[in-house]
Amino acid sequence: MNLEERMQNAVMDKLNDGTVEQIVKDSVESAIKKSLEDTFSWSGAGKKLIDEKVKEVIIPVIERHDFNQYIVKLDSILTEIINQTSLADNKEILENFKALMIEPSEKVIKLSAIFQKYCEYVAHDIDTTELEACCDDSEPYYEHVTANMEVEHEDRWFSSSEWCRVKFWCEADEKLNKELRLYRDKTDRNWNISYEMNTFCDINSLRNLSQFDISLMTLKRGFVDIEIDTESEYEDDIEPEETPEWSLD
Repeated sequence: MNLEERMQNAVMDKLNDGTVEQIVKDSVESAIKKSLEDTFSWSGAGKKLIDEKVKEVIIPVIERHDFNQYIVKLDSILTEIINQTSLADNKEILENFKALMIEPSEKVIKLSAIFQKYCEYVAHDIDTTELEACCDDSEPYYEHVTANMEVEHEDRWFSSSEWCRVKFWCEADEKLNKELRLYRDKTDRNWNISYEMNTFCDINSLRNLSQFDISLMTLKRGFVDIEIDTESEYEDDIEPEETPEWSLD
């Protein structure tokens, strides 16, 4: 038997002993497994479809549920805790807690509306120590300051989502500066507050939260969408709420 005949016999043996069928079976199994992994990966169509179906079922259930009873219980528990500590006279803790528990009424809020909340925050909380006191034949007041807002988009070519930073600042008082991070799928119109924003706070930190902090945390907790209705830098002239003591003597 020559070499060609031996090779032909070897091929026929493999065809007849099931080797080829097993190779085809393993290859098909591997291809199906790889296809399923790709389909149900974080960017796959299968996972997105499952996410949509879960949202269709879960969200209506959550929306129909009345959480007011839990607010009453939490309010009672927190009041009891505060009364058992040296912070019993600190109303800010309880008031801030109540504010955090209120569900936002809007589903979408414009960024310009958030900026107005920031302006109110600046007017209420600005340190007037270094501000000039004025009086023009009327009630005394502190010189006006400027509140600013700017949107900076991040370049993340490797991400399927878009990200941006919203900076709020007041040059007259840097302690009032805030930053908000937003993201969205490239197919979405509106933005969401990033989960990188730290929304956890203990009882002690509740006392120090500003109304602006609480409003942002409430928007995030309520999954309120953010509509960026302006891309240009925003600024507004702010008159401090605090008024100086004035004497003509």
